Amino acid sequence: MNGCPRPSSSKTPHRFNATGGHTGRPYGLVATVFALLAGCGQVDTPTEQTSGMETARIVAAVRGGLLEPVEQGEHFAIYDLGVKEYPPTTFLVQSSGQPINLGEEMRPYMDTATLWDFVRTAGVALGDDAPNEVYLYNWIEGAQGPMVFDVGVVVEDSTEVDPASGFEIKRYPAMKFASLIYEGPFPHEPNSGWQRLRWEERADEKGLVYTERLYRELYHAFDHQTRQHITEVQIEIR
Repeated sequence: MNGCPRPSSSKTPHRFNATGGHTGRPYGLVATVFALLAGCGQVDTPTEQTSGMETARIVAAVRGGLLEPVEQGEHFAIYDLGVKEYPPTTFLVQSSGQPINLGEEMRPYMDTATLWDFVRTAGVALGDDAPNEVYLYNWIEGAQGPMVFDVGVVVEDSTEVDPASGFEIKRYPAMKFASLIYEGPFPHEPNSGWQRLRWEERADEKGLVYTERLYRELYHAFDHQTRQHITEVQIEIR
C-alpha cells in the first residue's frame, strides 16, 4: 500500500468465536516469535516493550518465513507474539459513537473511502511504521457484547480535528495486549482460517486475564491478489 489504502470496504463484519485444529508446513528459516520480535534471543521473554506498532518489522518477518506458526493450514498461518506493551497511542477514527452489536451494524463504519479522503485533504500526519488501518472494539458489557466500534488510523499525538468533520481523535493510554498474527484470507474470502484464531482460548491457556474492555485488529498488510493479508489480533490483558 502507498499510505492511503481503501481496501477495508471489501471486508465484511465477522464474529470471533472459533474452534481449534492444527496442520503443519515447514519454513526454511525458523525463529521463535519471542526471540525475533522481542529482539532478545530468548524464547521465554514474558513481555515485549514496543515503541509503536512496528508494521514493517512484522510484515518482513511474516513474509520472510521467519516466524514459527502455532497453527496453520494450506492457505493460512497463525503466529503467537506473546504479550506486548504499547505506549500511549492516538487514532483518527470514524466511530459508531453509541454501542452497536457485532455483525451487520458494523458495516457502515468499515467503508473507509471518506476517511482517506479526509486524511488527504486535511493533510493529516499519519503515525510512523503503523498499520494501514485499525479496528477498535470498545466493549461496554464484556467481550462480544455491545461495543463502540471505531475504524481508523494511527496519527501523530498532536493531531486535532474539527468535530464537524464527522471524525474523532481518540487517545489511548499505555496498554498491554496478548497478540496473535493471522496471515491469510479474511473471513468472507475462500479458504479463510480466521475462525481458528481462538484468541480468547489461547490467552486463557497461558493464564492471561482478558479485561473485556478492548479488542483490536491491526491491518498491517493487505494483499487482494493472493489473499495473504497480515492482521495482528490483540486483546487487552491485565
